[in-house]
Parts: sequence; C-alpha cells; structure tokens
Amino acid sequence: MIRLQLSGMFATVRTRKYKSNRLLSRRQMVVDVLHPGRATLPKTKIREKLAVVQTHFRGGKTTGFALIYDSLDKAKA
Repeated sequence: MIRLQLSGMFATVRTRKYKSNRLLSRRQMVVDVLHPGRATLPKTKIREKLAVVQTHFRGGKTTGFALIYDSLDKAKA
C-alpha cells in the first residue's frame, strides 16, 4: 500500500492479483487507487504509475492493470 498526494488530496494505491509471468518476462497486477472525497483523479496525474485506468460509478476508486517488464527490449517485443 502506497499513499500519494495528488492535486492537494491523498490517494492510496493498493495492488492485488499479483502474478509473475515468466513466459512474457513481466510481472502483472491489478492496481486500485482509492481517492475518497473525489470523483476521479486526472489520468495524467497517475499515468506513470498505471497503464490502463477504468473509473467506477460513484467515484472514490479507480482500477487499473499494470504490466512491469524485465527490460525495455521485452516490452517492445
């Protein structure tokens, strides 16, 4: 769990469903960004941390899927 301060508000980042995928040389996980009191955070503010962002109705939570490759060459392949 990581706490971030974005746009003057705090957000909590949690990961779940972590999996090491040796075949594709990457680690993959679902990332939840909890931001109570705010509908959504701008994607540009968390872009470097999340690859794909989906917002949920009622706000307060954003879910993304992260892929972390072992090397830049593996990511381009």
